[in-house]
Amino acid sequence: MNARLLASSAALAITVAATTAAAQTAPEPGTTPPSGDAPAASDEIVVTGIRQSLSSAQNIKQNSDAIVDALVAEDIGKFPDNNASEAIARITGVQVTRYLDEANGVLIRGLPNVQTTVNGREIFTADGRSVAIQDFPAQAVARVDVFKAVTAQNLEGGIAGLLDVGLRRPFDFKGFELAGAMRGVYNDQSRKLDPIGSLLVSDRWQTGVGEIGALLNVSFTQTRYLNSVRYQGFQDNVPAAQAILPASVGRDFTFPQDIGLFYGRGTRQRPSVNGSLQWQPTDNLMIYADGLWQAYRNKSANDFFGVPIQSSTTGGTPPTIRNAVLTPDGTTLESFDIDLGIVNGPTKEFGDSSTDTYQGALGAKWEVGNAVFTTDLAYTRSVVSNTFGRFETQTVSPLSLAVRLNDQRSVNFTPSGVDFANPDSFYVRGVYDERRRSEGSQWQWQGNALIDTGSTLFPKFRLGVRYADRNARSQFGGRYAGLSGLRDVISKVPTVSQGGIIEAGFRGDDVQQFRSWYAPDAYLFNDKLNDVRGHVRDGLTRLNADPGTQAAWASDEPRYDSLASFRAREQVFSGYAQLDYGFDVGFPIDGVIGTRVVITRNGLDGTNSLPIPGSNQTQLVPIDSSTQYVDVLPNISAQLHFTDRLKLRLSRTEALTRPGFNQINPTLTITQGTIGGNISYTGNGGNPDLQPIRSNNYDASLEYYFSRTGSVSVAGFYREIEGFINSLPQVVNVQPFGNILVYRPSNSSSGTIKGIEAAATTFFDFLPGALRGLGAQANFTYIDGEQVVPAAANFAGGRNTLPGVSKYSFNVIGLYELGPASVRLAYNYRSANVDGFGAPGVFTTVYSDAVGRLDLSASYNVNDNITLTVDATNLLRTPYHSYVKDPRYPRDVRWEASLLSAGVRFRF
Repeated sequence: MNARLLASSAALAITVAATTAAAQTAPEPGTTPPSGDAPAASDEIVVTGIRQSLSSAQNIKQNSDAIVDALVAEDIGKFPDNNASEAIARITGVQVTRYLDEANGVLIRGLPNVQTTVNGREIFTADGRSVAIQDFPAQAVARVDVFKAVTAQNLEGGIAGLLDVGLRRPFDFKGFELAGAMRGVYNDQSRKLDPIGSLLVSDRWQTGVGEIGALLNVSFTQTRYLNSVRYQGFQDNVPAAQAILPASVGRDFTFPQDIGLFYGRGTRQRPSVNGSLQWQPTDNLMIYADGLWQAYRNKSANDFFGVPIQSSTTGGTPPTIRNAVLTPDGTTLESFDIDLGIVNGPTKEFGDSSTDTYQGALGAKWEVGNAVFTTDLAYTRSVVSNTFGRFETQTVSPLSLAVRLNDQRSVNFTPSGVDFANPDSFYVRGVYDERRRSEGSQWQWQGNALIDTGSTLFPKFRLGVRYADRNARSQFGGRYAGLSGLRDVISKVPTVSQGGIIEAGFRGDDVQQFRSWYAPDAYLFNDKLNDVRGHVRDGLTRLNADPGTQAAWASDEPRYDSLASFRAREQVFSGYAQLDYGFDVGFPIDGVIGTRVVITRNGLDGTNSLPIPGSNQTQLVPIDSSTQYVDVLPNISAQLHFTDRLKLRLSRTEALTRPGFNQINPTLTITQGTIGGNISYTGNGGNPDLQPIRSNNYDASLEYYFSRTGSVSVAGFYREIEGFINSLPQVVNVQPFGNILVYRPSNSSSGTIKGIEAAATTFFDFLPGALRGLGAQANFTYIDGEQVVPAAANFAGGRNTLPGVSKYSFNVIGLYELGPASVRLAYNYRSANVDGFGAPGVFTTVYSDAVGRLDLSASYNVNDNITLTVDATNLLRTPYHSYVKDPRYPRDVRWEASLLSAGVRFRF
């Protein structure tokens, strides 16, 4: 199935839906719909599904005091896209990165520093500052509000903005609800069919003590993913010692340092449960209890084979390039042959990750006279446990390659001299083994009051206080055993003989013919890991390895390293006051003025590794630190209502993002060396003196609302940011060693971001017959941002583009909803962006190429209770491309899956 056929199928789906709706809604023969502005009852556009979703989202945006966009579920269990992060990519100003067949990184107006809340309360993962938005299954979400600029009453902590995920409560429904969804999702790269399901049960009852409601919602998502990568590494000049034949091609060109293949594969699961109880004993009092458990499970089984072509793995003279052919422009090689000798063979990576996040909350809302009081007490606990390992090999016989560079924008190579299907073609080179455990817990309480003053000039006054007590802990341990000296073939290692030829990837890419080799079964390898560890211990004994390495492998699991571990406690006291105002100057003007005051206290424990002067030994010294800082975050906004439909928003706010706990870890490792015969010291570690990143925000938005589901808006924004955190070398006075060069994070740079957003949404209700079900959404974002990094020690500094930010992005969405049929066809585009900066040099900065995606979602209501659904993502199947310097120097080609699903929703 090619991209053209898939796109044609998507267009056909809209046509069929329109035809079906026409048959369902066409007037009976001999009748004529009445003329006039108001449709007849039988001809009325019923606001349900997509229309209701867009109408609700528009109401949230239109009536908010903040700069906010929203996505609202079309039905229970029907949120756009597969998870929350993919859905919000449709929102103006939001960009996402995708990897392993899902959207994972979220940028709001060019920044990743996003605060996350659930039903208004903070949520996080382990020792992180926020929660992964993709961990919220789409079928569990009722609403996502994307705050791009907040007011004083909103939680601080995100200079990018705030994402509030709304989960359902029983009083959201009129009575009993039983709803669910089941889908089968086919991944065209892994060729696996996986389940997605959800079930919601809710009811409310009138009792002698008032009305009581209860809700339980469970969901489960599984994906067996496969991403296939062909890569050619950073370009570099020809090494002086490397021979190039024929000599006539010269040496005035660049070519990659290394080439290879990588498969990222595994099984990912996300179960979740949320529940809610509500009790309304009187008309003016409502009490609730909420509970949430969301989990993440991932078993990875990655395969990698890569070789250097500008250096020798044995450290000798670089291998000779033979039969070299230059590209027509002479900038790099088009093809060549190379005899590499003995090289590193395929590597198997295996991992097991689990995350469990729990949150429970108890709160109330009380209306007394002209005031409304709310209170919310919540406890959150989150634990992340990861294990990861690598099984590394080396070829028994010399390897030769026939290489074509830039073949459909990456490498294509054919090996010879090694039988990759035979496990006895490889020696064991080494085994790496690590584990990590991170934990976080928090008590948080907030109380708020909203007072109706009765004044026309200052109609409402809001105030509130919040206290949060957070604990975080991270532990890490890793070890490596080099075993190449044994010359053991890999089949001698437990479970390896039960492996096989790996499943080839690159579905739809016929360029690379060599794409599979023998490797252990990662899942079996992981299950029998203690047997493998025993084999490693025996090998280290046979090699008479150094005592430190043997001691590191004496235990079954890696020991936690105190230098890579820390504990932290953070207390946050905050309070706010905010005043609504309104007056008339020929047209109404209203808005809010407020201030949020935040006091942050941190206490951290870690371990320093310090050399003992006059010896070659080190000592471990416990270290603790404490810091406190105060922030005052004012905000002022105005809405100028030129007409009932046209308004201009103006806003000036301040925001902050606290540094990560790992960044303020006080641990410091000092290493002793010599320069010119004199003892010298260098260090690396965290920085407990880090301050938050702080931002001054300016926003303007002109909005025109012309129907329940119709609007046009244009917005501009400007951000002044201080305190970007970078890891740079600094001269620090550390006693008794004096001034030494320490590599650690610091608030070393400032930056600006400016941009423009434009959006439009409408349904074409004025069209005749079935065509009135057509609708469209379109939005466009322009972002220009940079940070100024100062010179530091051996770092030149300068102005850098913000990584991960596309200057241009847009969405175009075609909609159809009429009668029982609905279709959404969505195209998302983002331009090229800097993926990451390397060491100074024109060939070390990586760029992600522009990418566009087309997704389809369609449903048909069989009756009031049953809906059939069909969804497809990444219909164009355009691979991800990256390059260095400019597109003439490609780096990666990554093939990502198209997900095809069919299912059913029910509601009773």
